[in-house]
Amino acid sequence: MTAERPGHAVIVDLPRGHEDDAPELRGLAALAARMLADPGRPGAARLAAERGWRTRHQLEARASSFFAFWSVDDDVREAGAALAAGARRWTEADLERLARSRAAQRVLAGQRAGQVLTQLNQASHQAAWGWTPPSPLGGAETIENLSGEVVREELARLGSALRVHSAPRYGGSPGPGPDGPALPAAVPQAPTAADDRRWRGGVVHVRTTAESARLSVRLPCHSDRPGALEVLVEVLGSGPEGRLHRALRGERGIAYGFSAGHWSQDSTNSVAATAFVRAPDVADSVRILLDAVGGLLGSPPGEREFEAARQRCLARLLTSLDDPFAAADEVRRAARGQTPIDELVRSVSALTSPDGLRAVSGLRPAVAVVGPDPCGRAVEEALGSHT
Repeated sequence: MTAERPGHAVIVDLPRGHEDDAPELRGLAALAARMLADPGRPGAARLAAERGWRTRHQLEARASSFFAFWSVDDDVREAGAALAAGARRWTEADLERLARSRAAQRVLAGQRAGQVLTQLNQASHQAAWGWTPPSPLGGAETIENLSGEVVREELARLGSALRVHSAPRYGGSPGPGPDGPALPAAVPQAPTAADDRRWRGGVVHVRTTAESARLSVRLPCHSDRPGALEVLVEVLGSGPEGRLHRALRGERGIAYGFSAGHWSQDSTNSVAATAFVRAPDVADSVRILLDAVGGLLGSPPGEREFEAARQRCLARLLTSLDDPFAAADEVRRAARGQTPIDELVRSVSALTSPDGLRAVSGLRPAVAVVGPDPCGRAVEEALGSHT
């Protein structure tokens, strides 16, 4: 990261995210953030529009860094106070603004539900855990429940509990701590039964009329060394350097696209590989992805392959630190007890092998496919014949 970066960035944490929404009020966190981001209302959004600040919005599960602001001047420090003041303000004009925002969110929620990647992610989660996470945007019925009184109270609550994270300018001494009260512990809204928090594995098929299919294979794993999962994902690869490219495109030419990733939920890590293929190639693709992910967990890569993946991983992490908001993001991660990127860089730099990374034995893989009717049968047949 460049030490002498001009400008200044702040991140304003809203103390609630979409997983904090009550079941009958799904979409409240997203709608409240939408209202606060409207430059027509007094607040930080209006300042950003008037002064030319660069903005970034990210809605998260719990505490959302929905509002990040960057300016060439230190005036961006006013963002937190302006956002809090705007959150506590409510006028008759906000009722009209709320009606428009609700209508827009209903449209976006419908569009999101129909997106193939959303369907694949939900199906993969369902296959892994046995339940589907609710939409961050809510549905038509729950959005309709978000009345003016509900949203006004939510905005006031956010305005009184938000936190501001900032970083020093020009690589100086560490910046001040977060400005604002501690974030409250949120009560999980996911199913509460113990069995619903355990890995299940299985197959989920979302039927579509498309001629092609998207599929995901996910395996649970243990990781005892920080950074090992990140390097494993680089070995699989989402570009021409990794194993997935060689197996799906270079050797067979059956994939239109592919990716790899890792997740952590309820203290369980998992690694997944996805592919975009023709429907007749689904069965072969499932076997290839199972071999790629399972084989890598069962047998670590060689020294040369591991080192190349480690270097790519370091390059990706260091590139992320060159973002204008990176320094403030690091302050935010530390304040929330998350691993800062610079610590992850040190962990990956110290790795000499992926020791401590292994599959969880005795658990079924989670396989999801979004595609026409024959794809579901093809997945079942592929799993039945796979050892």
